[in-house]
Amino acid sequence: MKKRMVVNILVVLLLGGSLFFALKYVNSLRERIVTLENQKQNLLQDLEKEKNTVEKLNIKNMGLSRYLMAARRRLNKSFSALNMALGNIEKLGAQLSIVKAENNALLEEKQGFIRENAAMKMKLGSVDELKKAIRELKRERRVKGNRGLLLKDGKPTSNANIKIEVIPVRGENNERSISAVKSK
Repeated sequence: MKKRMVVNILVVLLLGGSLFFALKYVNSLRERIVTLENQKQNLLQDLEKEKNTVEKLNIKNMGLSRYLMAARRRLNKSFSALNMALGNIEKLGAQLSIVKAENNALLEEKQGFIRENAAMKMKLGSVDELKKAIRELKRERRVKGNRGLLLKDGKPTSNANIKIEVIPVRGENNERSISAVKSK
């Protein structure tokens, strides 16, 4: 009996120890579950915050994207205006070089006139030279002018070919039309 009692005591001790350890294990599991639930709640709150942050960032990103597109459009317009201005500058540069060339030609012509004027003043500075120049001009006028004659002594006075066309006046009565033209 003693043996049986010892075995019973040992079984009770083992059952008690097992029960103790089982309860301790269940307690630790409950604590762990509570801790995990708290972590879960914290993670859900963090996730919600992150979702809100991502949503705010997406809204801000869309605003910045619109601003960037508008800035690109303005930049494209600015580049177009710049290209047009550069084209205008090139055109104006070409026109400026043409105007400078014309200006130089006019300055050279002016210098020629100034030299010619000075030469004429020196030449015509005396009365004798002035009389010679007047006689020469009269002689040239007689040769060139010819007093409006096309033919002189049967020879043409001008080298230019002259074409004379006669167009009859059309009308009901040619005599009246001709007299009307003559009276005008």
